[in-house]
Amino acid sequence: MFVVLKGPRRGRPLSADGVDEILTGARRRAGLERGTCHELRHTCLTRLREAGMALEAVQAQAGHRSIESTRVYLHLTNDWLADEYLRASAAIDADQAAVAEMIAMQDQAVTR
Repeated sequence: MFVVLKGPRRGRPLSADGVDEILTGARRRAGLERGTCHELRHTCLTRLREAGMALEAVQAQAGHRSIESTRVYLHLTNDWLADEYLRASAAIDADQAAVAEMIAMQDQAVTR
């Protein structure tokens, strides 16, 4: 539920017409021909995920019962997916390098 933040109706429930009026003004100021509350919701949740919010947290924020609904809902870019893959690969490589270094140190200690 939305509430009015300004004016004589401050703190009272905002009607569907009121939401439409706010969205129309925002579209006009942004120079957009179209845009819906639902599209704004998709965009907001997608940006939260891209910013690193866990998928389960996005699911809770969206109020979805199923994680699959959340996955379908998000519109992740290929660039973001590629960056996430590279980040994960680098973390795996760093872990492997650390393990190799520890083994080398243990081998040196045994041969001394």
